[in-house]
Amino acid sequence: MKRIFITAGHHNRDSGAVGNGYQENKLTQELRGLITAKLREIACLNIWNDNDDDTLAQVIAKINQVATADDFLLEIHFDSADRAAASGTTALIATGAREKSKDFAKQLANDVAAIVGISNRGVKDETESNRGRLGILHTKASSCLLEIAFISNPKDMERYQIYKESLALAIATTIRDTLAKY
Repeated sequence: MKRIFITAGHHNRDSGAVGNGYQENKLTQELRGLITAKLREIACLNIWNDNDDDTLAQVIAKINQVATADDFLLEIHFDSADRAAASGTTALIATGAREKSKDFAKQLANDVAAIVGISNRGVKDETESNRGRLGILHTKASSCLLEIAFISNPKDMERYQIYKESLALAIATTIRDTLAKY
């Protein structure tokens, strides 16, 4: 049975980006929970969530023990910039990603932009990220690292907070439909 891995960027001992009164790790954990709950409401799927105490290396190792090429992975993040005006959502994929990763990422970015009402910065190769290579994108599963919005932008965060329930449902629907398609 196909599986969806939903991971929250940053663990309990690593807050990730901080801005406008928010911590990235808390936001990603909350959204992961909302998406998982919506998935359980709309579909009977094999859902795998990470442990908030595990480091990235531990999460990747656990995924690699069970993932197959039929599975999908969504890593949730919130972007940050020195400029408070930076805005939008971005979907990152591995260099040389399969078409199904590209399709998954494109639909997720479209979901966020449409629901939250922020710009769609598109699907980008991991080499366009600040890190250059993103380990979570290199498991057997088709994957996307989704930067929901800019934690450093008060308007992005205000809109996210208003629409997070609707966004969780849209992402859950995309996951369900993507697993059915592939």
